[in-house]
Amino acid sequence: MKHQTAQFEVELALLPVALGRKSAAGSGYRPNHKHPLTGEYFMGQFSMDASVAPGEQARVSVTVLASAQQIDQLQSWGSWTIWEGPHPVGSVKLLQAS
Repeated sequence: MKHQTAQFEVELALLPVALGRKSAAGSGYRPNHKHPLTGEYFMGQFSMDASVAPGEQARVSVTVLASAQQIDQLQSWGSWTIWEGPHPVGSVKLLQAS
């Protein structure tokens, strides 16, 4: 399966209790991203100017690495969850594709 990258402007919302995590800070935050329809994980990296604390939301960029079909489905569905290991830590809501 060939993968490609896509960049999205999203609203990142961290759960109030995110496994003791103090915040998601700066470029390079790479939690696991869980596909909303299939439950498969895909790769994604957030780019942000400031940190996002547990319980907060922020508009940020995310670059994902997934199959073309998965990217199309993400654009159609518009939201997915993020995980650190087996634990959910937040959600992502698509605002626009770049």
